[in-house]
Amino acid sequence: MAQLSKQVIYLAGGFKSGWQLEAHECLSSFEILDPSKHNIEEPKAYTEWDLNAIRKCSIVLAYMESTNPAGYALALEIGYARALGKKIILVDQILDIKIKRYFEMVRQVSDMVFPTLQDAIKYLNKIS
Repeated sequence: MAQLSKQVIYLAGGFKSGWQLEAHECLSSFEILDPSKHNIEEPKAYTEWDLNAIRKCSIVLAYMESTNPAGYALALEIGYARALGKKIILVDQILDIKIKRYFEMVRQVSDMVFPTLQDAIKYLNKIS
């Protein structure tokens, strides 16, 4: 009997809080591509790694934490994923009303938007 392959998720978001660990622990039915683990420091090299990982995935789990200063890289990753027709699951925790206004386009291109990482993980486990 052929083994079904796992869906592939790319984790987009900041590295400071370590949220990726929870994603790894709770999304075991998925293959996870995690840029926080590649340890590439040269911008051209890590950008290529990230974009290649987005090309390989079927789902982008994007976590815009309230502590993320701007979300520029996250917005780029989501835009690239949208252009490639990937499913985008966004966790939006922006509190600052000025930033929230400018981040609206990112929310609009996302397939699902959740207020917490736990809500997004629960949804992803239902569709796995």
